[in-house]
Amino acid sequence: MKRVWLCLACLALALSCVPNLGNTDFLVTGPRVLAIVGEPAEARPGTKVTFTALVASPSGTVPSASVSWGFCEAPKPLTTDNAVSNACLDTSSLVAAGSGESITAATPGNGCSTFGPDTPPGDFRPRDPDVTGGYYQPLSADLPGSDTTFELARIQCDLANAPPAAVNQFAAEYKANLSPVLSPLAAAIDGAQVPFTSVHAGAQVTFTASWPASSAETFAYYDPSSQVVTTQRESLQVAWYATDGTFETESTGRAASDMATTTTDTWTAPGDAETVHIWIVLRDSRGGVDFAAYDVGVVQ
Repeated sequence: MKRVWLCLACLALALSCVPNLGNTDFLVTGPRVLAIVGEPAEARPGTKVTFTALVASPSGTVPSASVSWGFCEAPKPLTTDNAVSNACLDTSSLVAAGSGESITAATPGNGCSTFGPDTPPGDFRPRDPDVTGGYYQPLSADLPGSDTTFELARIQCDLANAPPAAVNQFAAEYKANLSPVLSPLAAAIDGAQVPFTSVHAGAQVTFTASWPASSAETFAYYDPSSQVVTTQRESLQVAWYATDGTFETESTGRAASDMATTTTDTWTAPGDAETVHIWIVLRDSRGGVDFAAYDVGVVQ
């Protein structure tokens, strides 16, 4: 049976994105969907969104990958701990959305009732929002020879179960999420900048990922405990992947209260001369994604 991968911005930097499959999740040993970018990053159900998959393999990024896409329309029972319903693994619960590395498709129009705060059909109650107040439409990305990947595409729903004044204020102030933007990756050894094309075998390289300050957006948030609309700021997380070598940690980032626009990770190069493919995926806490790929030349 295939494993299921979940592409979703983590809701707290102290948590890893699920599923956690051990200390070699960063190592790309076969074809694999590492990330999915949706543009726009948040939209009303029924809106056309362009989804693009980052497909990696031991030989590098796979161009024009044969990905089959489908929207899941099965709500998750309240007794299920998984991020998506088990029924989403059954093709009968999927609505075909297209095929290819990138597609443009309208998300199902009933998203706010099936996966949001509106009263859903059947024996289900409205969903609870995540810690940023968001709701998500599951999208399956099936890559031949690889595990099934689910993207949780953020959908914009009206505020529910709130005083009328808060509903009106939230509608006036909330702005849909925009995807963060990665700046070029930097590499250094012992504090000195180095090019990617000439890294000695076994060297310890400090990579620095960065983004413009605008990538960590502020947004209106309804606090159900106080029943007032407040303001939150996004956290940002970078996931690191490579075809060889070892990262000190698989993900780094900045909490919402941290105004820094960089994060670092240390990569130890393999012992043999080769070209190593490296990918970084930047995610904000509202589901926005950006990614980049690099080739690192390891020499003796």
